[in-house]
Amino acid sequence: MVGFEVFLDSIPQPKAKKSAAKSHLTLSQFQPVERDFAFVVDVDTAAGKVVRAAMSADKSLITAVNVFDVFVGGSLGEGKKSLAVNVTLQPVEKTLTDADIDNVAQSIVASVKKATGGTLRG
Repeated sequence: MVGFEVFLDSIPQPKAKKSAAKSHLTLSQFQPVERDFAFVVDVDTAAGKVVRAAMSADKSLITAVNVFDVFVGGSLGEGKKSLAVNVTLQPVEKTLTDADIDNVAQSIVASVKKATGGTLRG
């Protein structure tokens, strides 16, 4: 014969499981704006470094940065390459004006220049 006593207050609470469900999707009522930039960088500069620099220019507006072209040679010079990226701006508060877009574009160029030494291809 076996006997035991269970103290319900001593039983540990179950651990919260991480849910596989995604967070609530919030869509903007404003249209996204896309802009293309081509930067001349050193040939050994990683594309990811340019992408991260462009993303960091304005984290509230920039939702995506994608590389769509890499070009080496031609009139770029020895040890240089052209890296073209497409930047998607997604406003959430208001429609972007031309001035707003130009300000973000200048921030992207400055951020990439600071991080990689790259210049806008003319």
